Amino acid sequence: MLSRFRVALAALALAVAPACSSSLFSDYPEVAGPGVAAFQQGRFEAAAKQFRNIEKADKDDAFLAWAETGMAHHVGGDPAAAIEAWLQADRVLAKFEDRPTISGRTITEGFVSALVNEKALPYDGEDFEVALLHGLMAWDFLRQGDLNGTMVEVARGYQIQSKAEDRYGNSYGMNRFARFVAALAQEADGALDEAEIDLNQLEEEQPGHPAVRYSLERLERLQSPGAAEERGMAQLVVVHEAGRMPHKIATEIRYQTRRSLGRVSLPAFGTPGFARNGLNVRVGGESLGETVVLEDIFTVAKQNLDDRLAWIVAKGIGRAAAKTIIVDRVSKEVSEEHGEGWGFVASVLGSLLQVSTERADLRSWATLPQQIEVLRAPVPAGEHSLTVQLPGAGEVDLGIHSFRPGRPVLVTVRSLGGRLYAQVGPLAASPTQQP
Repeated sequence: MLSRFRVALAALALAVAPACSSSLFSDYPEVAGPGVAAFQQGRFEAAAKQFRNIEKADKDDAFLAWAETGMAHHVGGDPAAAIEAWLQADRVLAKFEDRPTISGRTITEGFVSALVNEKALPYDGEDFEVALLHGLMAWDFLRQGDLNGTMVEVARGYQIQSKAEDRYGNSYGMNRFARFVAALAQEADGALDEAEIDLNQLEEEQPGHPAVRYSLERLERLQSPGAAEERGMAQLVVVHEAGRMPHKIATEIRYQTRRSLGRVSLPAFGTPGFARNGLNVRVGGESLGETVVLEDIFTVAKQNLDDRLAWIVAKGIGRAAAKTIIVDRVSKEVSEEHGEGWGFVASVLGSLLQVSTERADLRSWATLPQQIEVLRAPVPAGEHSLTVQLPGAGEVDLGIHSFRPGRPVLVTVRSLGGRLYAQVGPLAASPTQQP
């Protein structure tokens, strides 16, 4: 009997040991906390440095380290640095693609996660997170005038969405922003028919969205006898990334058997903070309109997690049951061999081990916005002042900018708490664009 007791304890110890390197006793919101705090305060360089430390603490969280770092650079106004960090995040994901098992898991990783918790696995991103990684990269490539880079990232985002829809038998709106960016790039490149396809898809998903409707009407005019007049108008495109995604939280189910206590711990998204929307844009002192939600990231994230929840629950219950069976069996055998007192000790220690190792995986891309809003409107060619204002978050004077036909002025705004962070610049010339 004693040998079985030792074997059982050894099995539990071996299960726990690999997970200790995966921050078994800490959760991602704590690990990312210093970086998120700096990010929320607008100290983006400091945030990027803090986020890079995530990978140093745990290689399993490398994707998140680079994704968060890229967002800090993106909001801080350095799209080139953002792209480089996000390409690093993509390289982390690429390492999973050639691995022989589902979701890039090795047999060892799958065994450990089945015995300990999901945190024993390297984090390879939720589907919506990976799609947004490519959508945001597409926007930053567009800001730099790299139309080819833009379309490569858009295509990769579409692939992620297609796989997710096939896997869960559900339809997602996780690439609406990417479609809008694709249409802008295709129009700039003269591929009007392709731009129209993406815009029609958006019109089906979000009927009557002002920016989509205007873009379709503009394409129609560009292909009509009055095309010259339309081409003579300059364009303004404003992207407002509103708020910040809430951290994941643990929801727990506790239970008791005759000999032990246990729990099942499952992830859920916490309550989001208030995301201010409807960014007002003024050109030359006149209101041009407000940004309107194109992609509701929080809603897509919840839907994506709900689709995975049945598998997460089944795996969690199976894992908890396996641990409980081991604890109860060990307690019973120790009681029979050494008395009820020692059996009680074994039960308490085993219950503590089960409860401490059964932890929900709370990893998620914490700096993503809750929503992405867009505005697109014509502006007469010339020099104009540009101002953005959001109720409760103040106003930012972006200065005077040159509006030229064929070179849309692109504005990126992030609202965090009561502050706005904005960058503006014309779409850089691309070799494939018409002079």
